[in-house]
Amino acid sequence: ANGFPGIHLPFWVVLPIAVVVAATFGALLGAPTLRLRGDYLAIVTLGFGEIVPVFCKNLVNVNFSFGPIQLVNANLTGGPLGINPIDAPGFFGLKFGAISGINAVYLGFVLLLIGIVIARNLERSRMGRAWMGIREDEVAAEMMGVNTVRTKLLAFGLGAAFAGVAGAFQASYQGATTSEFFQFSTSILVVVMIILGGIGHLRGALIGAFAFALLQEFFKSEAIFGAFAKHWHLGLGLTIIVSVALLPKGLVGLPGQWRERLVGRSRREPIG
Repeated sequence: ANGFPGIHLPFWVVLPIAVVVAATFGALLGAPTLRLRGDYLAIVTLGFGEIVPVFCKNLVNVNFSFGPIQLVNANLTGGPLGINPIDAPGFFGLKFGAISGINAVYLGFVLLLIGIVIARNLERSRMGRAWMGIREDEVAAEMMGVNTVRTKLLAFGLGAAFAGVAGAFQASYQGATTSEFFQFSTSILVVVMIILGGIGHLRGALIGAFAFALLQEFFKSEAIFGAFAKHWHLGLGLTIIVSVALLPKGLVGLPGQWRERLVGRSRREPIG
């Protein structure tokens, strides 16, 4: 924060830097995993998600020597303390930090809307059609002239760029960022949101995140569940299991399932 030693840059300057850095590391992560698909790709990416926080947590007291570069007991990441403190986002005198009330919610919605517009345009673009082709059948897409290597790397990089925006906003909002904020459970929760909403749909991701947040707060309510509210993980987990079993296409596919059932029922009804 202002008044503390260190380098202080405005949030709007840090944001594009975060996008570039995140996209670069996303592409670097994607490069050695291009031949992997499905569950194997998920396992590798989750493995990297476990390695990176531990790696950053231990980049303290670094001793390194390479030509003119000399590091002696260098603290590169802040270790367990991370980057702390961080200036809150500001715009024309308004602050959007954790102590700024509801202002941060408005900024979050603005960033979300911008992200949705960009994602929709990407989905409808030539690159988006190439991504969908690779998702459905990578061999067929490659036979049709799609450069699968470049397309996959762009997917990794652009996906990480969105995460860079979210991470920069989260760090600025909370005033700090450490390796403790990036747990394995966080990755699992993101996957659960996507599956709950519906894989392969932008609407599914939004609906899944919204539904998950509502369910989480519902099962945490002591007014409804009393002492059982402390075991909210159990209720939430059972609800997600049942919903996924009954809705294999997620919540976004619920209208289609109802329509199929209504059409099937009307066909079975006798005429006359």
